[in-house]
Order: sequence, then C-alpha cells, then structure tokens
Amino acid sequence: MNEVFTPETMFITGSWEPILMADIVDRTRDYLSDGYDYTIDVGTDSQKSGKIKFVTAVVVHKIGKGGIFFYHPVVSDTANSMQGRIYMETAMSIDCATKLLELFVENDVLRDIAIHCDVGPYGKTREMIREIVGYVNASGFCCKIKPDSVAACTVADRFTK
Repeated sequence: MNEVFTPETMFITGSWEPILMADIVDRTRDYLSDGYDYTIDVGTDSQKSGKIKFVTAVVVHKIGKGGIFFYHPVVSDTANSMQGRIYMETAMSIDCATKLLELFVENDVLRDIAIHCDVGPYGKTREMIREIVGYVNASGFCCKIKPDSVAACTVADRFTK
C-alpha cells in the first residue's frame, strides 16, 4: 500500500466533521490567529486485527491552551510484521506532512511540522529508533518518539481501535 495524501484526501475532525486536507490549512490559520505558541505534529499508528487499520493524525497544539486534531483512517492487508507496520506508519506520516507543508507554503501559512513516531526506548521498537529517526530527519522533519509522540501514540492510536 502506498497511501498518497492529496488536497482532496478526506480527514475527520475531532468533532466528527469530514474535512478535506486542503481545508485543514484554513482551519489551522483561523485557530492560530491569536498569537499563541504552537506545534503542528503528524503521526500515524496502526492496529492489526485481521486487516491492518492505519490512522494518520494531524495535531495543532496551542502550548498550554489545548488543541485541535484531524485524522485519516486507511485499512490495508499489507505490512503484517511489526517492523513493516512501523515503516509504513512513518512513510504515511512523512507523506502527509510533506503535502500539508506544501499547502501551508502555497497559502502563506508557513509552519514547522514535526513527525511523531510510534517507537520508544522500551519494548520491541527500541531497536528501530535510530533507523526511524534517521528516516524522518532525512526527509526534512523533526522526529519525536515515545513518550513525546502524542500525535501517533495518543491521537492516532485512539482511532485505530
């Protein structure tokens, strides 16, 4: 599976409204218009039960003031191994962040985006940290891992179930 995010990709808001990826730019601009410090984070998580459900989340966080999020689910039957799923999650996050950043730049809403990955110093994924962080950094994004990867490990995870 090679998920390609486009401006027409349908996301779902935290209040269950459908929204196009292109419209996330305007929603983000409106949300951040009051001048607070913020982060924009993209993360993907997956859950295997028969087929694999991947969920990519975009989180716009006003530091100390809460945030809004958008998510996009995809069901697949590829990448059955844990390592394969982690690589697919990372690739989907990079793809989403790349397209989102292009939309921000086109609309004069230049923003830094961090990629949140579902790997951490404990558990089975600890041996993948260097590879995954290197993959994300080589793609031009800052990488956050557990326990700081809220977009993947909290928001996306919630909607994989």
